Amino acid sequence: MKYYLPFAVLLIMISATCHGNHEEDSWVFNRQGMFKVSQGRFSEAIRDFEKACQLNPFNDTALANLACARNNLGVLLAQQKKYAEAIRQFQAAKAQKPEDISIRLNLLSILVNLKDSAAVEKETREITNIRPNDVEIGLKVAAALQKTENVGAAVAALQDLASRVPDNASVHAALGRLLYRCGQLDESAYHLKRSNELQPGNPEVIKSLEQLNREVSVEANTSTYTGLHFSLTCPDSFSQKWAEDTLALLENAYEDVGQQLEFYPTQRSQVLILQTEAFRKVHDLPEWAGGLYDGRIRLPVPARNTRPASIKGAIMHEYTHHVIYLLTSGNCPIWLNEGLAQIFENDHENLTQFISAEKRADFKSLGEIDQQFRRNPGRQQAATLYRNSLTATARLVEQFTWSRVAEFLEYLGMGYEMNHAATEAFASDFAELEKTCLPSLSSPE
Repeated sequence: MKYYLPFAVLLIMISATCHGNHEEDSWVFNRQGMFKVSQGRFSEAIRDFEKACQLNPFNDTALANLACARNNLGVLLAQQKKYAEAIRQFQAAKAQKPEDISIRLNLLSILVNLKDSAAVEKETREITNIRPNDVEIGLKVAAALQKTENVGAAVAALQDLASRVPDNASVHAALGRLLYRCGQLDESAYHLKRSNELQPGNPEVIKSLEQLNREVSVEANTSTYTGLHFSLTCPDSFSQKWAEDTLALLENAYEDVGQQLEFYPTQRSQVLILQTEAFRKVHDLPEWAGGLYDGRIRLPVPARNTRPASIKGAIMHEYTHHVIYLLTSGNCPIWLNEGLAQIFENDHENLTQFISAEKRADFKSLGEIDQQFRRNPGRQQAATLYRNSLTATARLVEQFTWSRVAEFLEYLGMGYEMNHAATEAFASDFAELEKTCLPSLSSPE
């Protein structure tokens, strides 16, 4: 034993010295990494933070900095549309700092943009487990699920949140509105009323309750028919044959619109048919409105002997709104939304018929068309707005092709602002795009 003791002491001394040096070196690499982060050199910073963690696995500061650097790099890669690499960075950051909600929300945003429903559902479950009672996070989770058409999971997420936070008016309002769009009127009424009790006087909730009450009175005597991609509800007085023919028209719309816009909903679309009188009773709309889309496709039909073929245009129009909403997450300008709906309502294979020979448009900008739409125009003004939207959109499609327009809608759905989306999809800024759509902008006075 006396021969080995000095050697053992020497080994301990050397080990302690090395450990001390490793700790110091770890902090050196951590400082280097922080400096590189400040310069936006995230990849280099990540290597420094990784080295810091290797030298001292107990350096929690370096580990946290590593996760933040990966998160920053993920954001940068996402902006560059390098989504696979961005996801890899976010997932690594999440593993290193699992409690950081901002990292998880960044990852969730990318998964939503990619319409990866399964991955979104998995990530939202993990986020909910970390912040089960956080209302703001819970509403974001439900919104993400809706954007990937996972309405059932969105409803379940809000129901669970409402059970954990039963006295929050915003949760009940969100759940009530979602259930209304799903046609679950009784459940919707309960949560909207509860929201109104908790926060009396909210105008949006009151308006939703008033509309729901009107709808309950006319939906009592309806039947529902299920097709491959649609669930159709119509008055009991309409025959099964009528419903089947209407479902066939809806399936044609699914194929025609999907082929051009390169998008097919994964969940059954909800369609509600009401006789015109009942439709006007439920919905406070201008007398010229021929349909409504609010998450469900809602169409008025004059009488039960109306042939389904006579509402084919309205079906194409409102179904187009449905697809555009899903594609853009509700982020589509009105002129384009209405222009595309009119093209499909008529004949999308013959664009030249929609392009006026006149060189002058009635509006100075596309934004002006949107502004006028929002001011509840009368019949004559609405006709002018629709005509200009149709012409502008037809010019856009003719100039850039359906595929590019579909890409433009996809970028809008990813949250790109208008000019950025136009640059990515058309290699043209929005000002140039307007000159294509409204040729008077580039014509001499």
